[in-house]
Amino acid sequence: MRKGFTLIEVIVSVSLLSLVAVGSMFAITISLKSAARIKNNLIAANLAQEGMEVVRNIRDKDWHLGNSFGVSLPNGTYNISWDSALPAPFSDIFLKKNLNGYYNYVAGADTIFKRKIIIENSAQNPSTVEKVVKVEITWQEKGGIPKLIQAEERLFNWQ
Repeated sequence: MRKGFTLIEVIVSVSLLSLVAVGSMFAITISLKSAARIKNNLIAANLAQEGMEVVRNIRDKDWHLGNSFGVSLPNGTYNISWDSALPAPFSDIFLKKNLNGYYNYVAGADTIFKRKIIIENSAQNPSTVEKVVKVEITWQEKGGIPKLIQAEERLFNWQ
């Protein structure tokens, strides 16, 4: 009866263990990269939704104050954050994240995200009863890969 392992058995065992370890490390690396991309896509989608909600809130505030539809939302390109009373003219700057986790343009650490809000009269209905609101969130992934999420909504004079 033989005792111990032969050299060939040891080499085969070490090779198999190495393949499993390398494969596992590769899978973990891919998972971590995917998680970062998914996180950025989720943040960008929520920033786009927030932009739409702020514009809708400005429209609703006009109605509440008795203003005409669209008086606070003239056609143009804007920067708008959650605490905006009125849209600010667009400048190509990064959103900041404050200590409370809120995104804005004034205070906090720079993020990788930029938000542009475009407000136009509808081409189908150019009167003052409909506005088209487009939100674009841009950022760059690691490696300089540009990313973009767009959202579009139509706001109506529902009074």
